[in-house]
Amino acid sequence: MLDLKCAVQRTHHRGERRRDNDPGRIETGTVRMYSIMHPELKRYVSVMTMKPLHGYDTGPKVAIPDLLEPELLTFGSDRGMMICGFEEIDGQRYYQGWWMQWVAEKD
Repeated sequence: MLDLKCAVQRTHHRGERRRDNDPGRIETGTVRMYSIMHPELKRYVSVMTMKPLHGYDTGPKVAIPDLLEPELLTFGSDRGMMICGFEEIDGQRYYQGWWMQWVAEKD
């Protein structure tokens, strides 16, 4: 199985768009999607999650909350893609965007 490495930059902080002079950290890891039953919404929702490069089970977690109900906004195979959705922090839902780019393998 091939894990494609992605660099993700969050475009919002607690629902507010980040300023251009404060773009936030870029996290690198692997990204996957799955569906879960959301207890408060009482329905299945899609989830996009990012895990660190060292695996899914051990080591520190990537500091990006999962993205709920992700939706593809833009895609360019030569640049990256913009995904929007919601993240839950302290029981609150906030609008969030992920600017995702693929990380080139070093030879």
